[in-house]
Amino acid sequence: MAADTSPVFRPPKSRRLVSAWVLQEHAEHALEVVTEFQDIFDQVIFMCHHAQADGSLPTEWPARERKELTERCRELGVSVLNDYSGLRETWAELSKSPAAIEALIGNMVVECEDTGADGVDIDFEHLAPQERFAFADFIRKLSEALHAGNKMLSICTGAPSRAYARDGSLPFLDWSVIGRYVDHMRPMNYDFFYPSTPVLGPTSTAPWARERMECLSAQVPRHKIVMGLPTYSVDWDITDPTKSRQIYDYEWIAEREKESEIGRAWLPHWDVGLIRYQDAEEHIHLLYVTDAKSTQSHLETVDSLDLAGLCFWVMMGEDPAIWECVRQYFGRR
Repeated sequence: MAADTSPVFRPPKSRRLVSAWVLQEHAEHALEVVTEFQDIFDQVIFMCHHAQADGSLPTEWPARERKELTERCRELGVSVLNDYSGLRETWAELSKSPAAIEALIGNMVVECEDTGADGVDIDFEHLAPQERFAFADFIRKLSEALHAGNKMLSICTGAPSRAYARDGSLPFLDWSVIGRYVDHMRPMNYDFFYPSTPVLGPTSTAPWARERMECLSAQVPRHKIVMGLPTYSVDWDITDPTKSRQIYDYEWIAEREKESEIGRAWLPHWDVGLIRYQDAEEHIHLLYVTDAKSTQSHLETVDSLDLAGLCFWVMMGEDPAIWECVRQYFGRR
């Protein structure tokens, strides 16, 4: 089978593939959402934590629990991937040992079989630029091993942009090379602004994300690109920036909207909501909101660029209206 062909191809239930990442502590919530919206959900990805430098897999989320959840998802017609992340220091050690790399690949394939998962999602971030060739070779080998067992390979990535090409250094990911071996590439279009950055703003904007997807689709086949989108918001404490944080609670956001003099304003240049409020300590806050309206702007990007679909980070405290928006927008007409 050719490396650029998905070994587990299933037509999406709606006009685009709909998927989301799932954390262990919110697995039951995720299952409830998938059950309610099983007519549009195609895939969920279980976040299994960090792989180890000796090639062993994380054990925080027991395989037996994931197997049970995978079986329940399969009854709903929903595919499951196991996601393995990796620290920069871990990869530095792994890459020195061909035996450890071989063990890691073998362990991932075996755990797919043991849990009933349809494949693997890789989330190694912030590696050194000089690791790009070794990492690409790892992805090639993992792809071959998974495809041999009729499993699929997905990868979480950043995305190129004209600004990054001008101001950034060489990335560790060579998108055009990696794109040859993976079945899905999930560019993460969030954390544009986040609490530790010196400049405040929303976690994602439609113009920023669209420009990145345009650049990526020039290097990677569009049918492999699954656009990563946020479900969470960012609350900036203007008085004390150290108290700024990401918000994973749509009901809390609704309460802040009631307290605000402006309610939930819309910023048309970013396609995102904004709530300005004052807390009990009289601190002024700017709360940039991810909701159904801001999500629809991203859905328009998926459609207009003819991308494979979308994947949400994360199923935790999100506004149910987001899923209804996806259902209405991508529902077969």
